[in-house]
Amino acid sequence: MNGQDAIAIVGVGCKFPGADGLEEFWRVLKNGEDHIQDIPKERFNVDAFFDSNPDAPGRTYVRKAGIVSGISQWDNRFFGIGENEAKTMDPQQQIVLECVYRAMEDGGFTKSDFNQSDTGVYLGVMNGEYEAVAGHDLKQLTNYSVTGLSRSIISARVAYFLNLHGPAITLDTACSSSLVAIHTAEQAIKSGKKSFSAFTYL
Repeated sequence: MNGQDAIAIVGVGCKFPGADGLEEFWRVLKNGEDHIQDIPKERFNVDAFFDSNPDAPGRTYVRKAGIVSGISQWDNRFFGIGENEAKTMDPQQQIVLECVYRAMEDGGFTKSDFNQSDTGVYLGVMNGEYEAVAGHDLKQLTNYSVTGLSRSIISARVAYFLNLHGPAITLDTACSSSLVAIHTAEQAIKSGKKSFSAFTYL
């Protein structure tokens, strides 16, 4: 690969079950750790939905999952988001903001380095369980529900927080979402545009 075609990854921020960052994730892989666990009650009451019959409608036959930690410890004020707005946000939006900030730190950048730049955000996001569940509870809907529940807003959250003037694109191509986001960001870079690519698959 010559210099004109090379793409550099200058910062990484990530969260995985059992790993809060890239070094911890490497430890999990290196040690062959298994972080599949019983779904804790604080996430949701599994017993209320469990059925050993995998074909039972409206039920699940799964009791275990890979759990990302620290969801309830997210600092919304740090990202300039008020309490009422934070209550309606899909946790995916929270994780993306946190991981993008960590990627900046990992790459040695500050918010001011990106301020008003033509930097783009390309995110691959597939799942929308939070939107599906929260959207049915009409009593809980507020003025912030549209931006808090929509997956299309996730990339815009990053662009707004960093005051970016480039494209903010959320891509959903099912299981290939992250790869397509990477490819799209790469094409943007090669077209001559300055592009900050952040991707997630949740």
